[in-house]
Amino acid sequence: MGEADTIRSVWRSALAIVGMYPLATLVPAAFLGALGEAPTYLMEGHPWSDQIVTLVTAYVAYYLYLAYAEGLVRRVRRGAQRHGLGGVLDDMIEAAPFVPSVLVAALITGVVTAVGILLLVVPGLWLYTRWSLTAPVIREEDIGPLAAIRRSHQLVRGHFWFVFATATVAYYMEGVVIHYGALVAGWVTQSHTWGEWVGGTIVATIAMPLVAFATSLAHSSVVRQAKPVRGDSRAKVGLQ
Repeated sequence: MGEADTIRSVWRSALAIVGMYPLATLVPAAFLGALGEAPTYLMEGHPWSDQIVTLVTAYVAYYLYLAYAEGLVRRVRRGAQRHGLGGVLDDMIEAAPFVPSVLVAALITGVVTAVGILLLVVPGLWLYTRWSLTAPVIREEDIGPLAAIRRSHQLVRGHFWFVFATATVAYYMEGVVIHYGALVAGWVTQSHTWGEWVGGTIVATIAMPLVAFATSLAHSSVVRQAKPVRGDSRAKVGLQ
């Protein structure tokens, strides 16, 4: 897999990974997607609370998948990723030590950016973009959540629009697509519990890998770009 240093190549590479390793990418996404959308099914009769809890669980599920995806992308680059389901359990066990830090970072990022969006959309989007590489940083550099948030902020500096058009757009697009997918499934099945749960899970299974891989590839790109940037502050990621 070639280097993904432009917006277009990031998305193309994310699609290519899913195409090359469908079981290793989609099966964990299906499990975590079902887990993230479960409150919609379990909390019948609580239309507001189930949406709030589902938002939180979906956010946590996404960050867990992102920790898994970062390792998968690294193995794909080395040519070490196995096809099929054989290596999925091993890959998830390998990602397990990073889960606590990733969850703490997810909650910090989620709460702060949500407050920013409630006050005004722009601050929330700006904050999420600055912190969107936190999970890949935790996995790559094995540091704590607060240090990873600071590191993400440093990496994004000078590459804001590149990261915005990949990691940020991907994340918010996933949320919108899953939400409307669940609503459509609820309308088709006439069930706003299990129907929405199944619909949201199916869409999450497809969308989550693309979003996670786009974020991971964006992180890899800005890390590579950061090395020459020290000697030339004008070096930038291409926006093709």
